[in-house]
Amino acid sequence: MGLCSFIERRRRLYYFRIRLPSDIAQVLQRTHVIASLGTSDPAAAKARSAIFYLVLTHFLTTIRLRMLDDHHIDGRNETAAAKLVRAAFELGQHYQADVERIRRAYDAELRDLIENVRAEWKGGSDLGGAQMAGGARSVDILASLMRKVPENSAFESAASSASTGSLPSRPSDICGTVDLQNYLGALTVASRSDYPLRHGGGSWRDHLDAFYRDKPGLTDKTRWSYEQAFTAWADLIGAKPISEIRRSDVKIYADYLRDRPNKHGGQLHHKSILRSLGHVKSFMRWAVTAGLAPDDRFEAVQARSLTSTERLSGPSRRAITDIELNCLFHSSIFVSPRSDEDWAMRWFLAIAALSGARTEEIALAPATLVQLGGIDCIDLRNVGRKTCAAPRLIPVIPELAKMGLREWAGEQSARGYSLVQSSGVPRNAAAWSKRLNRFLNANVADDPGLVLYSLRHAFRQMLRASGIGDELADKVFGHSTGKVGARYGRDLSVQEARLFIERVRAPVDMSHLWRLAG
Repeated sequence: MGLCSFIERRRRLYYFRIRLPSDIAQVLQRTHVIASLGTSDPAAAKARSAIFYLVLTHFLTTIRLRMLDDHHIDGRNETAAAKLVRAAFELGQHYQADVERIRRAYDAELRDLIENVRAEWKGGSDLGGAQMAGGARSVDILASLMRKVPENSAFESAASSASTGSLPSRPSDICGTVDLQNYLGALTVASRSDYPLRHGGGSWRDHLDAFYRDKPGLTDKTRWSYEQAFTAWADLIGAKPISEIRRSDVKIYADYLRDRPNKHGGQLHHKSILRSLGHVKSFMRWAVTAGLAPDDRFEAVQARSLTSTERLSGPSRRAITDIELNCLFHSSIFVSPRSDEDWAMRWFLAIAALSGARTEEIALAPATLVQLGGIDCIDLRNVGRKTCAAPRLIPVIPELAKMGLREWAGEQSARGYSLVQSSGVPRNAAAWSKRLNRFLNANVADDPGLVLYSLRHAFRQMLRASGIGDELADKVFGHSTGKVGARYGRDLSVQEARLFIERVRAPVDMSHLWRLAG
């Protein structure tokens, strides 16, 4: 069934969309009226749009008459408008204030009109759309409007069509003497709410538990980050009802982040602002989809732009160079480890540099190596959590094997320790990162860009140089690409593990460490 030009489908629902006349668009400061028809059934959408079209046409005619009779404003008469503007300056710009007051009043009336028409569909089925088009509520609205405007045969004809559930195929068949298609605008502004809100009362903080329940995959660290953002936002907007939150409330938080100093007294970094602001916008997206808050285009709120320093600084972490890697492997902790702590640090750094595993993955990795076709593999299947590709096996390349990783793993397993545990009390990833970053800066290079994660960056370069291909590299590296092909054969095969250990090599000579194996 063909639909009218003012009905469009968005995802699963139909929407009513029509351009406003230019004179009224200038007063309302919007060029279109867009409203959800609340149905996925074409017949119901056609009937419901008839009511929208008819009611809106009468509304626009009424507004135009009131503009001329009550306020002496004609948006189509540019000459008269110019004269009024000059008079407004002489009278203290009262005219502009009246225009703004009228815009707010008429805009509120338009929103109420849309909600009143849509309210009678609440709880109805799609198949009842034709009957709803002739509902008593719509008749009451039309009767109220028609008392304010002259009689028009086109309106009467359209009302007759609406009562039977049919709709003319052209807007001019309904509009009669008021042809809305002759007026053009420049922008599209949708109504704030496409759906009636459900149980939107109460403070927005009352809905945080439900928000977290819909995000069961959040890590403790990410959950803490969300809570920090929400605490700061609560200090700014208080316990505001969630149905009353608007884009300006999110902008208040963006401005707070823009002006908030960091712990060193400088400006908060752009990435930190993006992360915190993203938490609040994520919550409001959830609230809109849950029907708790109107869609006020919260995504339009942007963080401050990059400063010149941030724009030129580039990434804060870099890959370790071959010279620095050679320096690391010749440091005292590799050449002459003295204690259990030294040995644990030695293996942590070696595994990070020659497997590309993340800090938190190495800290939790079990001591038992997994055999895959006779090839030793580091087992991260139960500790990789960052992406869907993080749980994986990493084949042990020859350099790690010749250093004695299998013997070290056997000793750790016999002691009941994890792969890099040095005592009865395991160290978490944050503590490992802090300790090893200090070691790198003291023994390799005093550079803020050189951190433990630099070893993972360097390993990715090793994978590129090996020529094993991006798909296998991503599988071993633990990167999720989102490509359809990556979903097939996700587990590492024997052939892939063999290709990996044949191709991937350390970029520096490590033969001086082989004698320390065991």
